[in-house]
Amino acid sequence: MVAADAGKLADEMDFEFLLNRRRKLMSVGFSVESKRLHPACYDLLGTESRTAVFVAIAKEDMPQESWFLLGRAHTLDSGRPVLLSWTGTLFEYLMPALWMRSYSNTLLERSRVAAVRAQQAYARRKGVPWGISESAYFKLDETGNYQYHAFGLPHLAMRKDELNGLVISPYSTFLTLSVDPSGALENLRRMAKLGWFGSYGFYEAADYSSARRRFWRPTSKLVRCWMTHHQGMSLLALANFLKGNVVQRWFHSNRRVQATELLLHEKPVAHVRRKDMPRRAAA
Repeated sequence: MVAADAGKLADEMDFEFLLNRRRKLMSVGFSVESKRLHPACYDLLGTESRTAVFVAIAKEDMPQESWFLLGRAHTLDSGRPVLLSWTGTLFEYLMPALWMRSYSNTLLERSRVAAVRAQQAYARRKGVPWGISESAYFKLDETGNYQYHAFGLPHLAMRKDELNGLVISPYSTFLTLSVDPSGALENLRRMAKLGWFGSYGFYEAADYSSARRRFWRPTSKLVRCWMTHHQGMSLLALANFLKGNVVQRWFHSNRRVQATELLLHEKPVAHVRRKDMPRRAAA
């Protein structure tokens, strides 16, 4: 019953009214009061918004051309070319692969792997577990709720982040089960040993931003809450890992998806010239 209702909602969802016809990209929103599209558009391939664009194309709500208009700016990380995302989060690179298959030797697969390796190396230098994405962090508002922010790797991000934090979210590691399963399991065991596990699974995050070192090791402040959408992504990643990519198989069993999945086979660029990279990303 729930699956049928969800399917009905998906079928009835119309993305066409979000199409910016001049740019042929999906607007970030629609103002009900002014009845106008927001001028900003989702325009990066290396973000989670490619899921909506892919589905809109599959439903014929948007032209296939919109996919190829998504930005493909690259940077280099340890010699590995990787697509730039908006905030440099694992969520942006990996969440779409919960549903959409990722094929070897393709643009998207290479960037997924490079993003994971970049985060692993970054955390290793900091001496902490790895896995950085948007999440709650250790700051409360006046009503006692944790604040939320998109944390990521600065050198993979298009946006300059004014909040300089080091926040590790376990759900980010669950997303990497499809890229580095042994590394992901080792990282999750490390988090569990550090006490990041509660009554309903791993806590939302561990915030190292203002932590001090204890016995030569950095300490963190636990964000003791559970966010439904992060738990949901973790469960989907586990289902794919344990059941032969069952969520992907379900998604790709749809004929409209099958007719569109060739978009996911895009080959990577042969090389990235440093002068082609955005100046901030290359720094």
